[in-house]
Amino acid sequence: MLDTKQLQALAAVITEQSFEKAARTLFLTQSAVSQRIRQLENQVGQMLVVRSAPVRPTPAGMAMLRHFRQLAVLEESLFEELAPRESEEFVSVTLAVNADSLDTWFSRSVRDILAGEKVLLDLVVDDQSVTHAYLRSGEVQGAITSTPANFQGLATHDLGDMEYLCVATPEFRARHCPQGFDREAAGSAPMVIFSHKDALQHEFLRQRFGEDIEPPVHVMPSNISFQGLILAGGAYGMVSRILAAPHLDRGDLIDLTPGETLRVPHFYQCWSLQSGLSRRISDIIVRTARAHLPLREPGCSNPALEARERSPHSPVSSRRLRE
Repeated sequence: MLDTKQLQALAAVITEQSFEKAARTLFLTQSAVSQRIRQLENQVGQMLVVRSAPVRPTPAGMAMLRHFRQLAVLEESLFEELAPRESEEFVSVTLAVNADSLDTWFSRSVRDILAGEKVLLDLVVDDQSVTHAYLRSGEVQGAITSTPANFQGLATHDLGDMEYLCVATPEFRARHCPQGFDREAAGSAPMVIFSHKDALQHEFLRQRFGEDIEPPVHVMPSNISFQGLILAGGAYGMVSRILAAPHLDRGDLIDLTPGETLRVPHFYQCWSLQSGLSRRISDIIVRTARAHLPLREPGCSNPALEARERSPHSPVSSRRLRE
């Protein structure tokens, strides 16, 4: 039987990426945390963390973390069943979410979650094509993703599509695309991407022109900076319709390809084994997303997923999509 205090110490070290920070979190000495993890490693006969800076979990360590997270859910469910009363303590909930969702519809989910639950949200923000990896590793309890993981024990909810427009300022179009957004303009005008994991822009260009195009790129890992650069006339890029709408209405931005968009599927994934709290949070997230994101027609293919399978810019290969 694994010692829960040792598992708790391991989870804290993996989460904080440091023995020192984990010790402060657990109100223990650093040597006590180290001893608990060493005892756990001796019991399972494997190293669970790489003692580097920052500390990194081994595959066995990530498996242990998943086990600890699931134990916590079971315990929470048990207490809800034995003593169904309102808790006086906050419960920490870890979720992975992409920046565009966080800055649009997900903020409404946060409002509704906090209105009814005593929770502390711990959000991991990353590109929607890789957030599923945090769920697979056990680092989060749920993930909003465009490439759902496929392994035993997961529940998947279709949230709908986030629709993206290729936008720029009128001045940018006049300077870089005087003949329209053709193949030459797309390849020579500066483009902005959110991070080196962000394949949206390249996917759209492939969808539009049927080939890989390599424009000069800015990297702006912040929605404010990303949109700010486009609004300043420094680049063109893909912005969600929700965020672009007010700028389009005012004329600050224009759609470079009217009538042509990129629709990216979004899913919410979580462990099938859920506590009452986890189910209520899942219901809020799914309900809110579906109120703001259009759902696909049954059986309708999605060009974003098809492009991602073909595109060398995407960190997600077709093999991983089928895993």
